[in-house]
Amino acid sequence: MRTRASIVLILAFRALVCCSGCSSSLATDPSAYIKPTVAVMKFENRAQFPMRWNLGGGMRDILVDRLVAAGRYHVIERPELDSIIRELKIQNSGMTRKHARAEVGRIKNVQYLIKATITDFGHVSTNSGFMSAKPMKMWGASHKAVMGMTLYVVDVESGEIITSESIEESVRASDLSVKARYRDVSLGGSVFYRTPLGRATARVIDKAVGRVTRSIAARPWQPRIALIQAGGMVVINGGRNRRVQSGVSYEVYKLGSPIVDPDTGDVIGHQPGQAIGRIQVCEVRPECSVANILAGSGQNFQIGQRCRLVAIQQQ
Repeated sequence: MRTRASIVLILAFRALVCCSGCSSSLATDPSAYIKPTVAVMKFENRAQFPMRWNLGGGMRDILVDRLVAAGRYHVIERPELDSIIRELKIQNSGMTRKHARAEVGRIKNVQYLIKATITDFGHVSTNSGFMSAKPMKMWGASHKAVMGMTLYVVDVESGEIITSESIEESVRASDLSVKARYRDVSLGGSVFYRTPLGRATARVIDKAVGRVTRSIAARPWQPRIALIQAGGMVVINGGRNRRVQSGVSYEVYKLGSPIVDPDTGDVIGHQPGQAIGRIQVCEVRPECSVANILAGSGQNFQIGQRCRLVAIQQQ
């Protein structure tokens, strides 16, 4: 009994370590990284599932929810863009009051499209089980719930697929009575995630978010000049939302010449940029910060120039 209990504890500990490792990879401070603008398209469904669930739309909504919760993206509601455009036209037609009127031309441009194809979704029988000594044969076949999809990340500017990966997870299931088990279950609801298919789906979606993050959201964030003020002061586009601290110094620099791949014509990097000055943060606001110019001329500064960290003032 002690041996069996020890094995159970070891397996449980290993599972806890693995889960902790998976979640920690997505729990990195979002303020330290760029936030690309993405839109998630309705999934293509190739799985044969007996329940009348909208798998394509439902899985898209689940992924959108996880991307928003990660805090690493600006997620645009592209599939509902027609409704947004109609509302903008109504608000700017002169038929509605001017107060709180939405401004035309403010919809963000999407940098990346995220698409997926559902390849597996359901319960299957496996050949695993217990082996008897005499005669040598398998008995007691088990069942599992399987969720699988192929994920695509598309660069809107170039149209290139920059990520294409197949992700699949399975969870042990007690039976194959899918209609009975999922009859009163809503896709994406709290009860759904307590089912074998729900647990498998959660694992797949978590992996998908991790793949997308490593693909397009892993580059460290740098502040940029947002406003040049009179009196030797500038405003940068990061504040408490980016954990900017008062007293921090940045070097302002120009982006170097692009390095172009001769085979594809893609920009694959830049030459080292020329430093044109140095600033020090004196006031931190919610989404921006005010900084004094320590070195260089404000006349050489331009909106959009990048800033790289130099040092933190010792208290």
